[in-house]
Amino acid sequence: MEKLVPVLLVFLAFHFLKAASQEFTYWWNIDCGSEQRRVDYNRSMMWFPDIWFITTGLNKQVPQKQPIEEMNTLRFFPNGSKEQSCYLVELTPYFTSYIVRAGFYYGNYDGLSRPPTFDLTINGKNWTTVNTTSSMGGGPIYHETIYVYHEYGMNVCLVQTREGEVPFISSMEFMEIENPLYTQMVPFPLTSDNDPNAAFHLVTRTNFGGPEVRFAMDNYSDSYNRIWTSGSTPKGCENVSTLPDLIEPLENAPPAAVLADSIASINASDPIILTIDLPPLDGPHPAYFIFYFSNPATQSPLSGIIDTRATHIYINGQLKSNITFEWGKSRVVTIDPVDVMGPTINITLAPDPDSNLPTMISGLEVFTRHYVKYEAPDPPRVRIVPNFGPPPSAATPLLLISVYIILAHLLLVVVL
Repeated sequence: MEKLVPVLLVFLAFHFLKAASQEFTYWWNIDCGSEQRRVDYNRSMMWFPDIWFITTGLNKQVPQKQPIEEMNTLRFFPNGSKEQSCYLVELTPYFTSYIVRAGFYYGNYDGLSRPPTFDLTINGKNWTTVNTTSSMGGGPIYHETIYVYHEYGMNVCLVQTREGEVPFISSMEFMEIENPLYTQMVPFPLTSDNDPNAAFHLVTRTNFGGPEVRFAMDNYSDSYNRIWTSGSTPKGCENVSTLPDLIEPLENAPPAAVLADSIASINASDPIILTIDLPPLDGPHPAYFIFYFSNPATQSPLSGIIDTRATHIYINGQLKSNITFEWGKSRVVTIDPVDVMGPTINITLAPDPDSNLPTMISGLEVFTRHYVKYEAPDPPRVRIVPNFGPPPSAATPLLLISVYIILAHLLLVVVL
C-alpha cells in the first residue's frame, strides 16, 4: 500500500493542476438585493452585493427559498422612470469583450401576482425586453449578450415601459472573454482596428439530450460560466449518450457535458426539425448559428457495411451547409451571418441520401447582431470604488490548493 502513496499523490496533483490551469478571468458576480458577500461553494465563485454598483432601488427577499441562491433576493425600483435605475460597473482591462448576463426571478415577491415587463439597456442602447411572466411559477429568466467593454464603465439600466409594472433584477454577471471564443463575432485579440461595433445577443444556448449545464470546477462542465439549458426532444427523435472527443480542442470550448449527450432521429431517413423562438426585432438582423456535434460510434470492420453519417443544414428552408462526420470525432459548425426576423427560426438537419446513420446534434447556440456606436456612460453622481481585493474567481485556485493538501494529508494518515 505504501508504494501506492506516491502514485495517488501524483494523481491528486495532476487533477489539481489541470483544474487550476483553467483561464480564470475577471468575473463579476453581482447578487442584486443581497447585503453581503458570499461564496458559492457548489460553483467555487464569489458573489458581491449590488450596493457597490447602484444607489437607487429597494432590496427584497422572495417568499420561498430557491435552489439558486442569487434568486432569493432582488432589487426593485418602485419609482419607475422618476429615478435612474442603472448599475455602473467599472471593469478591467479596457477594450475587452465580455459576456454580460442578467437574471430575473419574480417569485411573487410583492404579493400582487403581476410579473412585470420592462426594458433593459446597456450604455444607453436597447438590449432587450424582459417579460418575467414565466418566472411566476417556473425558474429564473436570463438575458445574455456579448459586449465590447470600452473605458469609463458599463451602464446597465432597467426602464419602466408599462404603468404600474415595477422593474426588478435578481443577478448580474460579467465574464471577460480572455480566450479566443466566438471569434466569428468578436475578433481575438481585440483592437481598436477590428472592433465589431456591435453587441451579440444570445437567443438560445441549448444542450440536447441532457440536463442543464453550468460552470463547475471540473473538466466536464462549462469553464466559462455559460448556461446551457436543457432542450426538449423533438418529435421523431430520442435522447442518446455520446462519447465526446476530448483530445482535440474544439472551437468555442463546448463542455464535455454537452457533447456527452445528443438527440438522434429514430429513423435514419428522417430529419431533425428545430424551432427557435426569436425576441421582438426591429427588422432583419444578422444571426450566428453554432452547431455542436458528436459522432460517437466506432466503425466495425466485421460488419461489412460502410456506415456514414452526413447531414444537410437548412435555415428557414435554405441550404446552408453540408457535413460529413468522421468516426469518433466531435465537430463545431458555425454558419453566419444569416438575416432573420421573428417570430421563429426553423432549422432542419436532414440526412444526406447516402447516409445510413441517423442525424444527431449535441448542442446549439444562436446569436443576433445589433450594431452599436459606443458612447461613454455618464459618471455616477457618487463614485463607488469598492475595495474587495482580488477578482471573484481569483480565490478559487487557493481553495483548491487547500482542498488537495487536506486530501493528501488524509491519505497519508490512512496509509501510515
